[in-house]
Amino acid sequence: MTVKRKISLAMIMVMLLSLVACTNGEKKITGDDNKSTDTTVNQEETKEDVTEEKYDETGEIKKETDPGETTTEEKTEEAIEVTTESDEDINARMVAYNEAIRAFIEEGRIPPFEEEYFEEPSEMNQYAVCDVNSDGRDELLIRVNDGAMASLAIYVFLYENDELRQIGTFFSDDDTTFYDNKVVISPLSHGAAGWGENFWGSDICIYNEELGEYEYKYVTDAWDSSVEDVWHGEDEVFPIEADKDGNGMVYYVIEYLNDEYVESEPMDDEAYNSWLDEEVGKAQRIDIPWEYAIK
Repeated sequence: MTVKRKISLAMIMVMLLSLVACTNGEKKITGDDNKSTDTTVNQEETKEDVTEEKYDETGEIKKETDPGETTTEEKTEEAIEVTTESDEDINARMVAYNEAIRAFIEEGRIPPFEEEYFEEPSEMNQYAVCDVNSDGRDELLIRVNDGAMASLAIYVFLYENDELRQIGTFFSDDDTTFYDNKVVISPLSHGAAGWGENFWGSDICIYNEELGEYEYKYVTDAWDSSVEDVWHGEDEVFPIEADKDGNGMVYYVIEYLNDEYVESEPMDDEAYNSWLDEEVGKAQRIDIPWEYAIK
């Protein structure tokens, strides 16, 4: 009995030594190229690997993902953000735009084709189909260039849900600029006596995605001290202290806030230009492919 027990213990020791040898000589697979290397994995590293395993709320081991790999949750969010339209929707939009362009060129009519929107046909007028509010859909732009100054305008329309809807109106001027951050800066159709020859005020509009239309956000104003007998709001004396560069010009930003116009304090050129740059940011100007309304 004693001999057999000694032999059994000896066999167990041999088996254990064999297992240790297999572990210490194990080949490690690299994650990049699946090539085997003879890197030795000791017992401490094996312990760390097990300890660092991460578990989710259900107690199951989380799957490690590559930093560059998109997770299921991220893919779902991306799918929600991207709005796709059917070919039928796109075709219906183009049919509606073509009909509006035809009525504009041949009859001088502007949607919704009611009497108060009638204009005389003119080959000076223009139109364009272009995405100007960066929503991924083309809008129809109709530009009236012929007539009294008050009637010169750029009308922006969007066709959706079986309706051609006006989403913005701007002064038809070469300096009216659409930016790819949904901002439009358009000169006012009429000047003011206090501006002199060095400034022309503008409307600054921003496309409101929730409302689905452009909102008038700011109006810019200025006071030129060289223009005599000018009344500017409640101020009776030119604010010299605000004119830090001493060029005789100060500027105002009038914000349309809570259904009221709120005027800023006067600012000099540097402050005004800094504010304007912040509003436009690094946005790029959109080149609109205007076509003349020639029959």
